[in-house]
Amino acid sequence: MFRVVFVFLLSFSPMLLASVEFVPLQERAEGQSLTGASLQNDSLYSNPASGAFQNVYSLDGTYLLSKGFAVSVLDTKTSAVGGALGYFRLPIQGTEQTTQGVKVSLCNKYSENVAVGISGKMIWSPNVLETGKDRTVERLTDMDIGVLSHFGVLEVGTTLKNAIFGDKKVLDTYREFALGGRINWNQLLFFSATAISKLSEIKPYQYGFGAEFITPYYFSIKGGYRFLTEGANPSFWSAGASFISPKFNVHYAVEFPNQAEATTEHILGITVFL
Repeated sequence: MFRVVFVFLLSFSPMLLASVEFVPLQERAEGQSLTGASLQNDSLYSNPASGAFQNVYSLDGTYLLSKGFAVSVLDTKTSAVGGALGYFRLPIQGTEQTTQGVKVSLCNKYSENVAVGISGKMIWSPNVLETGKDRTVERLTDMDIGVLSHFGVLEVGTTLKNAIFGDKKVLDTYREFALGGRINWNQLLFFSATAISKLSEIKPYQYGFGAEFITPYYFSIKGGYRFLTEGANPSFWSAGASFISPKFNVHYAVEFPNQAEATTEHILGITVFL
């Protein structure tokens, strides 16, 4: 199956991309710190290996109040090899145009404590370097690779994003390496951290930190902080809450940028278990 995804990825020619990828709701709520965390549908965008320790068949929908959205399906229940498929659409700030993307992933437990995953993606977007309404629509196809180690109270994960064509350095698309971890106390209190760097450089360009408390009453609260080491060193605070039940979860996240000209992002989501 991994070979099938690899062939799918190579069947398209990469083109210039003028966009950013979709960042899922849980990552937004916890400072983009969940590279080393076991996740459900958000694993499609964070770490393709991190869904392997789940046993679910779930549908997920996310809506950004800035008029973006994402939908996905995750199945790690009906086969030893889990799979996910998703679509996202994001507005391009200052225009009426959008960035769109499709992702597909596979994950599997290599051993009792280690999982591996691979995802393919196609993202198309108007070129932000052009002006006017009739911008050239360009496309990028690439793949991400992930590994997650699960040892009870500790999880450690790593990803390599844009693994095939990232060296093209097209706009802001690079090969990126992320390393993260998450610890928990009695599956109630979680602390996470992730560092992300361009593969060609050693120093990370972003650090993210997060925490989550899951109450005994079907409710969780979470928060995070992340900062960039490049440019004007922008930083972001975030928070979120979830209603958790056996049949469905409802999520909310908000991210507060520490820049006067930036806007606060509100995100709503729902996950249904089949």
